[in-house]
Amino acid sequence: MDDLTAQLEQQIQQAYTTKSPLKIQAGNTKAYLGRDSSGEVVDVANHSGVISYSPTELVIRARAGTKISHLNDLLSEHQQRLPFEPPSFAGEATIGGTVAANQTGASRPWFGGVKDSLLGLGLINGYGEAMQFGGQVMKNVAGFDVTRLQCGAMGSLGLITDVSIKVLPEFKTGHTLTFEMTAEVALQTMLRWANLSLPITGMSHLQGLLYVRLQGGDSGVASASEFLGGEQLVPKVAKEFWQAVREGRLLQPQHNQILWRWSGSSDAPIHALPDTSLINWAGSERWALKASSSTPADGLIQYQGGDRLAEVYGAISAPQQALQERIKHAFDPHRILNAGRLYSWM
Repeated sequence: MDDLTAQLEQQIQQAYTTKSPLKIQAGNTKAYLGRDSSGEVVDVANHSGVISYSPTELVIRARAGTKISHLNDLLSEHQQRLPFEPPSFAGEATIGGTVAANQTGASRPWFGGVKDSLLGLGLINGYGEAMQFGGQVMKNVAGFDVTRLQCGAMGSLGLITDVSIKVLPEFKTGHTLTFEMTAEVALQTMLRWANLSLPITGMSHLQGLLYVRLQGGDSGVASASEFLGGEQLVPKVAKEFWQAVREGRLLQPQHNQILWRWSGSSDAPIHALPDTSLINWAGSERWALKASSSTPADGLIQYQGGDRLAEVYGAISAPQQALQERIKHAFDPHRILNAGRLYSWM
């Protein structure tokens, strides 16, 4: 657990001078995301360790290479948790990569995404300059927009060196209930139940079953379970299911398939994504496996499989592209950081 900021700065400064592309990685658990890119590897894996943690203030600050599993273990000792429920990928995922890829679990509709828990971060831009944005308390919002801008940027706007995150108390208990119903009925049911005052932290539909996770205090969860009915899953089975949802293991594309991801309004009709196989986030995230030769609908992300040299995040408007290019130029003028990972023109 070391602070390698100076070493990372030096590597990026050298690349800026020679205009050489760099490929940022740590746990390398998200290599399947985005477009294929190349360049000299900037290894952030050993730039790790918790810098500070205040259980009473509900804030933790850690270097980018710190593993999600390590943070979960530390927080668990104080009966606390990361609100956005990130995947750990067999203990190899890091907090920097999680922020860069903007990955969250099934609780997002209720507890928000990565950006909603991110208080601040450290960043090395394409010039090789170390910068700090945001703070370590919610009331300190200096640089907040820049901090949130890094969520989902896939390292194209800078190398994240450290993050400050707000945490929450752990749930005292939890149940997962299942209900047999079609995807179309499940969407209507999820929309109705999401508007009730119930301790729901996850609703997903897969293969004719609606999964509803309840978490909170003992009496609240027990009361909600009785109200909803359904079949209660064995705790171990429920834990494995929600972990598989987080880590995207429920749908795995074969060599001739593409896994498509759609996100939008939870009340969108079932045909918003034809041939939907998995529904998550109470209807606002949907997944479908299709043959590689199929033509994608607008607004879809080519999540896994297929031609990774294509624009996997779909086309954007000319004004949006112009704005993205200006932002990229401000952070990385020579376009050396994860070049082309998001879009071919970045």
